[in-house]
Amino acid sequence: MTSVDWIGFTIASVAVVLAPGPGSVFVAKTAGSRGAIAGRGAMLGIMLGDTCLIVLSLLGVSALFNAHPSLFHAVRLTGAGYLIFLGLQSIFAKQKEQPAVPQDSDLSLRRALTITLLNPKAIFFFMAFFPVFIRSAQGGLLVPYVSMTFVFMAISFTYLCILSHVSSRVGLAFQESRMIQSIARKVCGCLFIGFGIKVAVASR
Repeated sequence: MTSVDWIGFTIASVAVVLAPGPGSVFVAKTAGSRGAIAGRGAMLGIMLGDTCLIVLSLLGVSALFNAHPSLFHAVRLTGAGYLIFLGLQSIFAKQKEQPAVPQDSDLSLRRALTITLLNPKAIFFFMAFFPVFIRSAQGGLLVPYVSMTFVFMAISFTYLCILSHVSSRVGLAFQESRMIQSIARKVCGCLFIGFGIKVAVASR
């Protein structure tokens, strides 16, 4: 019979979701600069990416990375490069004359999904995080992993919805201020570059 410490898992999941990372920064930046629809697209991309990484952790992809360290480092450096690219793009993007921008949720979803999937450390994280709260797995890991994934995604969905909504409202309030928009873009760009450098130099 499978037993899960749901109270501990829920508290830990809230702490993990609230911790700042490139995914949440991207959602806030997208919603603030391009509107609520694009923000929701970014949010769905992050959640889809996390779900894929959880499935990969269950399938034992971390064992593949352990057996082939060069593959792990290649994916890690690719992810770091992508974050730095997004950061530079945000810093040096030219201010458009029209305040309104297209709310392309598909583009936001693809970028958010890429950011998440190019973080191989997340596979190791989920593989180490979930089992901590499984007291007994005599019935196998599939059922507890699926259940815990739903709970984790529900917490993530709630937080990202609030983050996207607040960011879109703040972005709308400062839509007429080109200076504030420029500062916000540059701050987000620096954060992305910082995350990219951290991923690139972090030890395994």
